[in-house]
Amino acid sequence: MRFRKQALRKLESPEQLDEVARLTSMHTWLTTVALLVVVVSLGVWSAFATVPKTVDAPGVLTHAAGAVTLDAARQGQVASVLVAPNQRVGRKQPLYTLVGRNGVTETVTAPWTAHVVSVRISEGEMLLPGSKVAVLERLETPGDPLEAMVYVPVAHAPLLRVGMPVRLSAAVAPVNVFGTLSGTVSAVGSVPETEESLHALLGADRDVTPFLSSGSVVAVTVRLTPDAASPSGLKWSRSAPSFELNAQSAVTATLTVARERPLDWLVKR
Repeated sequence: MRFRKQALRKLESPEQLDEVARLTSMHTWLTTVALLVVVVSLGVWSAFATVPKTVDAPGVLTHAAGAVTLDAARQGQVASVLVAPNQRVGRKQPLYTLVGRNGVTETVTAPWTAHVVSVRISEGEMLLPGSKVAVLERLETPGDPLEAMVYVPVAHAPLLRVGMPVRLSAAVAPVNVFGTLSGTVSAVGSVPETEESLHALLGADRDVTPFLSSGSVVAVTVRLTPDAASPSGLKWSRSAPSFELNAQSAVTATLTVARERPLDWLVKR
């Protein structure tokens, strides 16, 4: 009987026009609007925004003419070593003295203006013709600045252009303290590098396997941005270190090879 009475009351006022019908809550409406704004914003961003596509490449700091290993021309005993690593020497500047088999002391000089990368001899050492004496980087002019030589996989070579910006981190200068160096691409190699070509530039004793670990690579020359106020003579993104960077120091370069729209990622799929 209870259900019958309820049915009769329903029939007496079937429309209930005086009651407010609540379709949804205000919280639901706000959530829906917020989601709609997010979706529209993502759509606009994916269609019009661009994201840089970067490539990391290992390299070294060097001078334009590269490193050359200087060999002994005569047999004898080293009497004195007159240069040290990371020193600049002028053409005909004494490098070391040698006492020959006839007892005559000879002074051996630098064949050209150069930066001394390393010295392989010590006083009292016996040298034979062809013995390794030093590794020198030839300087075209005494003030030749350092530049970076980085090795980029050949697949990315067609995307590289002269003038592209480059960021470089140096192994001897932590990024979280000093930041990165800046530079621009000044030349892009036209043929893949080999172990022989790498040794020709970096020196016969340099381990070049890290530069070839990703397969075939091309050499990319990066002109570093100078900063006369910096102790290193180079521009840093944070604070400049109190020391100069040496030739043959390892660096990692980040090159922006393209700018892509996120929408293109979906289209490519």
